[in-house]
Amino acid sequence: MYFDKLYTQNYRLVYILACKIVKDDEVSKDITQEVFLKLHRFLSDGKQVLNIEAWLSRTTYNHCLNYLRDSKKWQFSKLSESEDAENVSDMSLIRDEESRQLRYCLRLLNEKEQIIISLYSKGMTYKEIAEISGLRFSSVGTTLARSLAKLKKLYNYENS
Repeated sequence: MYFDKLYTQNYRLVYILACKIVKDDEVSKDITQEVFLKLHRFLSDGKQVLNIEAWLSRTTYNHCLNYLRDSKKWQFSKLSESEDAENVSDMSLIRDEESRQLRYCLRLLNEKEQIIISLYSKGMTYKEIAEISGLRFSSVGTTLARSLAKLKKLYNYENS
């Protein structure tokens, strides 16, 4: 009964957050179900959650991040196959290479910096970024600016 109430009250929160991050309705529904299954198992083990919204937001973000990482691995393998094809345009190859370099530089950042930039690039507000990342709202802008500056410096260094 308690879990049903949690599910009903928080389904929309989890689903909308997943949609904002992965930009795919069906995947967002799957992630939402996974998050609530994890919550059910967590509560069934006798564990307590003090702030359910924060727990759900963080868990949703982590599931989305895992999905995006896995799908990027798949895209990388598909990209390698497509590069072998003769009809790939030069501009496409240049954009792909720039994207690969940028992703490489992004992986060089620490996890907090990666999270902040990822959330920002998904169009999230500073308030949403603060809630998900655990940063204070007043620190989001500064942390984001520093993270982007560090990413730019790494990218320029890699391309010099």
